[in-house]
Amino acid sequence: MDMSDYNMINKQQYVKFGSRRGEHGDIFLLDIFYNHNIVFAEIKAGAKKVQEKSFKKGTKIIIADGLTVVALAIAETDSNSIDTFTDINFSEEERSRMNISNSVIAAKVKIYTLKEEDKFKTIIGKFFHIKKEEIKNKIDSILSKYN
Repeated sequence: MDMSDYNMINKQQYVKFGSRRGEHGDIFLLDIFYNHNIVFAEIKAGAKKVQEKSFKKGTKIIIADGLTVVALAIAETDSNSIDTFTDINFSEEERSRMNISNSVIAAKVKIYTLKEEDKFKTIIGKFFHIKKEEIKNKIDSILSKYN
């Protein structure tokens, strides 16, 4: 393994989780994220894609409500499928809004709720790896105020 391989493996990761689901964004998950210090999103392609899209402990995360970033988080665990987080006691009402299966990527996180002046716009999507350097820099800058 040469140095470029090493840098790719140990590179800081950034991901986005949206907190609304449903055809019209009418299923809200933000309270579940906050109540249990977890983020999750169903990966349509199934369990294999959950592993392919995985991220590591320490990953920096944006949490959006609609198109607005309302919180930042840092992963306290490597990602895994939500059904492996058996220590979380979701209520029946919470369970009715989520799919607990091996096709849902999840991680335990430390969440930082943003002040109004730190909130910013993002693009639609329930989960994706962030590639734009300007967004990564914005996340780092804002997180430095809270961390």
